[in-house]
Amino acid sequence: MTSKVENKKKINLSITNPKVFDAIKLVIAVLIALAITFVLLLLISNDAVYGIKTILTGPLQKSRYFGEVLTRTIPYAFAGLGCALIFKSGAFNLGAEGIFTICGVAIAAVATTDLSSMAGLHPYLCVLAGMVVGAILATIPAILRAILGVNEMVSSLMLNSVYSCVSLYIIRNFMLTDTTSTIGSKDYLESAIFGYIYEPLKITPCLIILLACMVIVYLIMYKTKLGYQIRLSGTNAQFAEYSGINSVKLSIKTSMLAGALFGIGSACQLLTQTTFFQPDKSVAGIGFSGNLLAMLGKNNPIGVVISSFFIQYLEKGTNVLYFKDQSVPSEIVAIVEGVVILLISSQYFLRRFREKKLLKDGLGK
Repeated sequence: MTSKVENKKKINLSITNPKVFDAIKLVIAVLIALAITFVLLLLISNDAVYGIKTILTGPLQKSRYFGEVLTRTIPYAFAGLGCALIFKSGAFNLGAEGIFTICGVAIAAVATTDLSSMAGLHPYLCVLAGMVVGAILATIPAILRAILGVNEMVSSLMLNSVYSCVSLYIIRNFMLTDTTSTIGSKDYLESAIFGYIYEPLKITPCLIILLACMVIVYLIMYKTKLGYQIRLSGTNAQFAEYSGINSVKLSIKTSMLAGALFGIGSACQLLTQTTFFQPDKSVAGIGFSGNLLAMLGKNNPIGVVISSFFIQYLEKGTNVLYFKDQSVPSEIVAIVEGVVILLISSQYFLRRFREKKLLKDGLGK
């Protein structure tokens, strides 16, 4: 009896365990990507060893550098969390970029409004505005698919352009600043900016918000009925329908949650990284990066946040290297990111080794 209990408690650390296999796959993918980067540095840099060392340790050279990594991680992680929820449900809503932009308009509108009577709550009211707008607009592709049968991926991609144009129109006609020639909103009020809770690392309450949201999304995804429905629908949509799950309602609920996360991410970016909102610059690229981060993190909330930190860490290391050796392009981190994503997403990478191990264990050898 005791031996049976002990066997149940044993953790399978073999490559046959899907989680262990994914972890090994990620580590090997990163090592291969860094090896390719090192070869490139041999071709373009005078000191490749110094270059790869700087990329890996650059963000740790100064507390300010590491603080910038943490700050930059937050909005990208929110984009990844929202995309992970959508992808886990089996949907292909790629509208994160547009949602980030249109949420920025709502956030800027609240951030430039005098709320002196609620000074302490001002930044959180901005976050709430982003959440509401994001939650509402993110459901449009799901509704269009349910009513008109419009492909969700196509409609969400088209809406990115629509939201961008609407944002520019609103800023130009209702919120345009008079102090500069750029197309941007007025400066945010000081009460709307997130303050530091640990100034040496430039840590703001946004980090706490991110960690709390990561835990909440994890609990929703793996510990609730809604999460079970999301995972079941993503695994087998037809079986989910036969089980009595309303795919339309599920898609709308999932989109609302994802849109709210996009709104929080947009607020964290704007209220920590900018002083006024520019529709074409302030949050550009974050939404599209969220799609890649969700893939890199295997649609797991914890994996998404770690992936976001990993990418931002490499980017900062590359920027530090570029500052010291301008012969190395700062875009080299895109090579690392691309190689890792290609290998992680590949169904064939290391599959043969896992199949051999499964066969060996099955034969009892």
